[in-house]
Amino acid sequence: MSDLRPFKEVQLQWLRLLLADTSLSPRAVQFATYLVIVRYNDNFCKAWPSHATVCEDLGLKSEKTIQRLIKELDGKWFEIRRGNGQKQSTEYVPSKTSHQAAQELREKEEAGKTDKIVPLRGREGGHSCPGTRTKMSCEPGQKCPPIKEKEKTKEKRALTRDLPYEGQSRIALRLVPGGGGVFERTWNDRLQVVGLERLDRLFRQVRDEQGRSCYLLPGNWPEPPGSNGWLAQLSQIYRMSGREVPGKLATAISVRFADEPRSAA
Repeated sequence: MSDLRPFKEVQLQWLRLLLADTSLSPRAVQFATYLVIVRYNDNFCKAWPSHATVCEDLGLKSEKTIQRLIKELDGKWFEIRRGNGQKQSTEYVPSKTSHQAAQELREKEEAGKTDKIVPLRGREGGHSCPGTRTKMSCEPGQKCPPIKEKEKTKEKRALTRDLPYEGQSRIALRLVPGGGGVFERTWNDRLQVVGLERLDRLFRQVRDEQGRSCYLLPGNWPEPPGSNGWLAQLSQIYRMSGREVPGKLATAISVRFADEPRSAA
């Protein structure tokens, strides 16, 4: 039989065995746990709190209760040397029997544990991965293949055709949130003024990258009424909805942009 380990190395197993002892009263289990957790001194391998300290820490009303608890624990769980009640306190040393039982429990637990050893791969076998290297080119710049996701995004945000007589610009389509929000309400109010239907009747909704319902419109907000921007937006909405631009609107656009320089499409 091997020598006993220091009690602190088997303290947890000792407490597990203590809790499994159904012959002890709950107070005795509390008192024993208090001695090995709170008052046990590893250097001296024992605990020696005074009765007054025990009563204060555990809320006991009488030292007679301590005497009763000592009788339950003495011999089986502790080797108790009673003090004289004055200068010498009672000493509590875990019994060799309980100490040995706790050590055997730990050794049994350690024997049941097996470390998983992962062998290192030898020179041969395993995955064969070709070495990678960066090919340097004498030509300046970088040649990158197109990214499909970015190409799709560009298609969604494609520019519309030049408006008639506008010449100087193209209006980029924007994803305007639907769902009855402030953007949709603002556009609906403006379209109603010029006699057009609501957005949900003019266009089909699309989904943005977050999956939200949106409309593709020439701008997030309608431009101020009567402005060049509003005339351009309105003309584009007519064309996007498959309708012919009214004559008055086409004439107004022609007059507004007649003096402005045209750029190539």
